[in-house]
Amino acid sequence: MKWFRRDPGREPAGVVPLAGIAKTGAIPEQAPPPRTAGGPVLQRISGDTSRVAQLTTGAGPVILDITHQGPGHFVVDALDGKLESRSQLVYTDGPFACRSLVNADDRPVHALRVQADGPWTVEATAVSSALTLDGHARRPASDVLLHDGGPAIATLRYEGDPQSDDGGYFLVDTFEPGGDGFLDEPANHVGPWRGEALLSGPCLIYARSDGPWSISVQPLGSPAPS
Repeated sequence: MKWFRRDPGREPAGVVPLAGIAKTGAIPEQAPPPRTAGGPVLQRISGDTSRVAQLTTGAGPVILDITHQGPGHFVVDALDGKLESRSQLVYTDGPFACRSLVNADDRPVHALRVQADGPWTVEATAVSSALTLDGHARRPASDVLLHDGGPAIATLRYEGDPQSDDGGYFLVDTFEPGGDGFLDEPANHVGPWRGEALLSGPCLIYARSDGPWSISVQPLGSPAPS
């Protein structure tokens, strides 16, 4: 998978943004949808070709459940009030599923631009639909998780993207549990990586990833794993 274009101003030194899609000879199997905590769908957008659609959920933070069922290219851009791209949420080939967090910073998203040649769906849900992190989680792509505990040490591992020339990109941000305030940036790396970060308390964890990643959380004061 090779899809992520860095947000403006968030690019590590020496990294060139991805300029194209790496095609493969085989069509991957259908990607399973991400697990969620449930909740009503606030807005549903779908299609089977390229489309620009207004996001009607308002200025508050929401989670976007993004799925693609076609064998070809699939790109999703978050657009500002001038319909300029502020962040590229998806850049991939073939069947795909992920979750993205928007409107959790000072760059409100007014519309989504989807480029596709197969069936796709974007469903907006409240941040309460984030799955609670229960000690450990592994995800195949971008996702939003809720840490509802106290101060803890998070061990993060990014497995990398073998289809990418630079090994893929991994960016993790934390926000207030309601998604209404940025807290920290535990990870911002290119290529396979493993490291630790401090979670000061309850938070939303938004990972944007070119490949599989995992997180394990150890509350402060608990015995270290053997």
